[in-house]
Amino acid sequence: MTLSRLPRALAATIVLIGTVAGFPVVFYRFAGSPLPDHIPNLQEVLDRLTARDDGTLFIAVLEFLAWGAWALFSTSVIVEIGARVAGRRFEPRLPGLRTLQRLAAYLVASASLVAVAPAAMAAVDAAPPPVIAMAPVHALGEVVADKPVPAHEQVYSVRQGDSLWKIADRKLGSPGRWQKIWKLNAGSAQPGGHRFTNPGVIRPGWKLRLPEQARKAEREEPPAVRSTAEPVRNAAPAAASPAQTPVAEREHHSVVELSSGSLVALGYAAGISTAYLSNRLRRRRRHVPPSIAEPVEITPEPKPDPAVEELRRAHLRSFTERGEKPPSDAELLQEAQSIDAPEDLAVGRRADGSAVEIRLASPGLGLIGDGAHDVARYLILEVLRQSSNFRAEVVVCGELAESLLGVPADELCRLAASFPGLVITSTADGALKHFEQTFFTRTRMLLEREASDIEELREQDPGEVLPTVVLVAEVDDEVFDRVSAPLVSRTTAGVGALLLGEWPSGTTCELSGDHHVVHVTGRLAAAMAGAQLFHVTECEAAAHLKELLPAEDVGVTEEPSSSKPAPASWDGPQLVRLSILGPLTVHVSGRSEPLELGWLQLNALVYLALHDDGVTRERLTTALWPDDTGKDVHNTLRHLRNALVTASGYENRDRKRAPFINASTTQEGATYRIDPALVSIDLWDYQAALDEVRAVSEPTAKLAALTKAAELCGGELAQGLETEWIEEHRYPLTRSQADLLTQLAEHHAEEDPEQALEALERARALDPDAEETYLRIARLQLRLKRRDEARRTVELLRQRLSGLGAPLSARTEKLLSTLFTQEA
Repeated sequence: MTLSRLPRALAATIVLIGTVAGFPVVFYRFAGSPLPDHIPNLQEVLDRLTARDDGTLFIAVLEFLAWGAWALFSTSVIVEIGARVAGRRFEPRLPGLRTLQRLAAYLVASASLVAVAPAAMAAVDAAPPPVIAMAPVHALGEVVADKPVPAHEQVYSVRQGDSLWKIADRKLGSPGRWQKIWKLNAGSAQPGGHRFTNPGVIRPGWKLRLPEQARKAEREEPPAVRSTAEPVRNAAPAAASPAQTPVAEREHHSVVELSSGSLVALGYAAGISTAYLSNRLRRRRRHVPPSIAEPVEITPEPKPDPAVEELRRAHLRSFTERGEKPPSDAELLQEAQSIDAPEDLAVGRRADGSAVEIRLASPGLGLIGDGAHDVARYLILEVLRQSSNFRAEVVVCGELAESLLGVPADELCRLAASFPGLVITSTADGALKHFEQTFFTRTRMLLEREASDIEELREQDPGEVLPTVVLVAEVDDEVFDRVSAPLVSRTTAGVGALLLGEWPSGTTCELSGDHHVVHVTGRLAAAMAGAQLFHVTECEAAAHLKELLPAEDVGVTEEPSSSKPAPASWDGPQLVRLSILGPLTVHVSGRSEPLELGWLQLNALVYLALHDDGVTRERLTTALWPDDTGKDVHNTLRHLRNALVTASGYENRDRKRAPFINASTTQEGATYRIDPALVSIDLWDYQAALDEVRAVSEPTAKLAALTKAAELCGGELAQGLETEWIEEHRYPLTRSQADLLTQLAEHHAEEDPEQALEALERARALDPDAEETYLRIARLQLRLKRRDEARRTVELLRQRLSGLGAPLSARTEKLLSTLFTQEA
């Protein structure tokens, strides 16, 4: 705990002690006991109420309210302390005491920080608990009584080689849902007199109940690759994760031994290989064909770095070794688009080939010895290669990152600016501050949103960016003081640490030159003893990192036209201005150039702007992917939010609401809407201006309202954006703008025909098919004695309709004939 946090923790402790224990002592001394000397009868009560009050009754009422408030607050404090000791939060909720209980929860959480730091110190001398004790605990904390299986529930019979991870992947559609199976079956009786008390131990023939959302069709998995590349969800930090350990002894884990002597998991090789594919696709998308004067040549693509090429060959070879056809580039890239934060990390293998895995959000892993730096490099890159879509984040100071990864610190800072998974700070203190801020911010979020852990926060709004944050630092006294407390805290905030040096609060591994664990102390001692940890050299790390980081966009840029005015910067009260009437642009306050967003992000913004009352997740998903409703919109929203936050520098202080695009839960499900306090939209301003026009009738006020609304008539809705759903909104908005400009022309027709003509020309440009607009323009031109211009206007109308295969209507022909005859 830092010195900056200590005063708050001490203050909370003093307030709790003073309120719960000090108040009754002081109040009793000055006001006496809250209990009467005797129980009054009915007559005494009536006499007291009917007698003139000399202030005694009023004071007695105040004393009663004060004692009552103290009792309620003390009850809330006791409940919160009990819930915190039990590892539960806000349970039970006291009816009618929501505000008091939230205040009590905040004070108890703050005061507990005083006790956390000594707990970290106590962990130094504590004996490492048995590995089995690290397994997840059932929600009830005890063996549950067997209940009959409902008729509608599906029951799964465990087969040889199964694990909860694999069963959840096949039956629930996601391996991360293995906890649902565990919670549903924990403590249940099984054949042979066994009970299901350890999620890491299941036996063939056992019967496991499945949640209602279990899929009917099983999905086959490639056993060799999935056994290595797939992360284990919510497993305890043990050598063989409870969720993934199969019934029988696991097969030899697939690893890749490089020519340099480095050792990596096949999943790591697949990640670097996929990153290479992504960069190659980016290069191909930027290609500009040669002009007609230039020769067409067959130019080979740049070859990957040898360190990357070796991993790519190993990745592709793994498919052929299993007799499978290697997937296409598109399939590999699609499989890498997960938005679930990684929780576990494969760090090595034992002599029997079984995997050694640790949990990212754990009390920390310390590395010492000759092979420490090689292993640290691998672990950093292993987290980074899973950091896409804001799933994980590595925080490290530039000097340490340069020494480990072999890339200059200034170049790392430049590259990290466009890579959300890597945070490079200028100093070690900056990295610690980032780590602390993440921990305490998420702790406050858990309190405010009444969530039990970080996973519940992510489930509440999967579109919000809540990556698993891993601090990388060298151990010293300050690091121990500031990092130990958050890591050993009961609050699961999704943070972890990789430390270079002895780390008694968690686990310390001493590594030999060949990267074997020669000595280990701490919580994972039994699991990691004798294992060989994965490792890469400095040169390989630099090559792999550069492949993981996105290449800079160097495509052809167009010179701005001198005739086209530069886009005006937005200086309104909101941080962002979205213009969708006309060319689609997103301006950020303080930036002269519009913000560039992807097609899906712009599509989502326009759709949300058209539905200011909110859109359900299902409707938004159908709008973005009309032919594939299985897509998940959360990934698009988290990228969109992050782009807006990064461009605007916005700091979200209200942790109950996601920034820019709020999410709420209704009876129909999750609902999303743009936050009007942060985003200004020209469509909303235009709709408000139309309401103002309809509300006034006095000619001067009407003209002022029409002029204001006309300034917002920018053109066709989201010009250039082509999607199925937009057509039904496009013409009605265009027609309304043309009608409004026509009304403005009517108001100007007598006193200022030039302005009226200008308004009509704008209306014609918006809706070039409306014959009436041409007639009004021609009539005004004839009034201004511009007969040739009027004839050109009529000719434009004839050409427009002729191109559409529709001649002028008889009514229009008659009106034109009459018009030109009258003005002759």
